[in-house]
Amino acid sequence: MDIESHYQNILNHLGQGSRALIRFKPNEVEEISIQFQKELNQNDPTGIEKVLCLMDHSACDFSAWEPLILRALNSPLPSRLIIFALNCARKHILQARFKRGHRLDFEFLETLRKLLFSTDPEVVEWTLRTIEECGNQGVFFLKEFDKIKPPPWKWFNAHHRAVREIITMLERRWSRFEK
Repeated sequence: MDIESHYQNILNHLGQGSRALIRFKPNEVEEISIQFQKELNQNDPTGIEKVLCLMDHSACDFSAWEPLILRALNSPLPSRLIIFALNCARKHILQARFKRGHRLDFEFLETLRKLLFSTDPEVVEWTLRTIEECGNQGVFFLKEFDKIKPPPWKWFNAHHRAVREIITMLERRWSRFEK
């Protein structure tokens, strides 16, 4: 399987305004897994981005990619790739588990908790968006919100403002669990 050609094909489709979803065969899923492990071991941001792009534009969710995505989220990657991996986690961890009726693993929840305290407000914003999709299991993070709320003088930054708004929305949604 040629990852580069699939990646360029996705970029072309996105440039034309389509969703660019690809149905991978089982052997291609395995090849993507192997390539992703290799890119993570080499810590090659360009290669990681290409493989994450393929994972993100998969037409189906693959729970086999869950450990790889968790490893990426726990790696010291640039913020852009962490956000990309969070988007993949929404599809291949959250949606895959909920579709099969499984709860989220504690390891995934702890990874999200760690990302909540990132120094990059955009990573925090996308982590909160991922937590929002956790459903009622997201209540796990309720006690952390007071620690990460940005002060009013930071609200001029769009990401800090989004963090504040998402936290407010989630606190209202989960206020009944607090009682």
